[in-house]
Amino acid sequence: MNLPAIACALLLLLHLNFSPVKSSPPQGLGKGRHPPGKGDHHGHNGHSGDDGHQHDHSDDYNGYSFYVFGDSFADNGNLVKMNPRSELNRQWRYPYGLSGRFSNSLVQSDLIAYMLRQKKSPPAHRLTRKVGRAGLNFAVGGSGVFDVPGTQTLARQIHTFHKLVKDGDIDQDRLASKSVALVAVSGNDYARLPADTKSFAEVEDFAKKVTAEIAFNVRRLQDIGVEKVLVNNLHPFRCSPAQTRPYNHTRCNERRNLAATLHNHHLADELAGMEDVLLVDLNAAFSNVVRHYNDDGDGDIIPNLFREKLAPCCESTDPKGYCGQVDTDKLEPLYKVCDNPNYFFFWDEMNPTMVGWQAVMGPLDYPIRKFLGLIR
Repeated sequence: MNLPAIACALLLLLHLNFSPVKSSPPQGLGKGRHPPGKGDHHGHNGHSGDDGHQHDHSDDYNGYSFYVFGDSFADNGNLVKMNPRSELNRQWRYPYGLSGRFSNSLVQSDLIAYMLRQKKSPPAHRLTRKVGRAGLNFAVGGSGVFDVPGTQTLARQIHTFHKLVKDGDIDQDRLASKSVALVAVSGNDYARLPADTKSFAEVEDFAKKVTAEIAFNVRRLQDIGVEKVLVNNLHPFRCSPAQTRPYNHTRCNERRNLAATLHNHHLADELAGMEDVLLVDLNAAFSNVVRHYNDDGDGDIIPNLFREKLAPCCESTDPKGYCGQVDTDKLEPLYKVCDNPNYFFFWDEMNPTMVGWQAVMGPLDYPIRKFLGLIR
């Protein structure tokens, strides 16, 4: 298999695949099926940066207004760039894409925006004063449904959105007739659980609280007037590099599997019966890649694309550190970066590379576009 050729073919894989609350699984490309799209590589990050991708914020844009809530899977610049460098502001500096995103380039919100015929995610709320027809991004890296210092909870993000609606900055009629929201909650809350937690009842009780809060906020978005809502389920974070590092990235940490399993079970129950809500099965889409960590994917083009499915492109030299960390005295990097991010599914200890995101979203395109009435 010619991996560079596949990487080029997949680099702008934006005819993507997702799931109404009966969460249909992603539709894989399978043997012999090639993803559409092509693209050029632009330097180390695999992308030319923000300069090459302009938002479609023109007044004559008539597609869905897109409102984004959640964490680093969707954030495009809502955390402040400041000193000293930290886990919550590293995304504005090398080796990240310098656009406020927690990746080497595009993230999930950008790829969904592309499906809506926008060039990338609507602008970050912190970086704009005008709400255009394209929508607005409120997602904040590191956030969850419960308080995390330096971030905004999902409820706080929605409160900010609601205020814009009440103040008339967001048109209520357009909101009710042509809007879609993404709720991307990716497991930051579960860091509250001790790593050695073994009690099924304790984990389940916590998962119920997290998913109930997500469901409450989905209903709140609908009450505010959002027409349709996309809700991520939880990816298999047992296979994220932060969890696989103790095993030298040779296998997933099965001890961390229980939380994701219970979360997704209770989230599906919470959202069952809600109209105009689509459960986005990130778990299945991620698993399609990471479960093949020790094989070539049996001919499936997507897992076969990645030379490294569990190891990140950017990794700290300190097991307790983070990608982008710098020695404050010597100003020397405390991390290593791979030569080609397009061979790696993960960018850092949790977030995918741009090509990784495209591989996740590729098998999820059809259900979400069908849900939005973009295809028949």
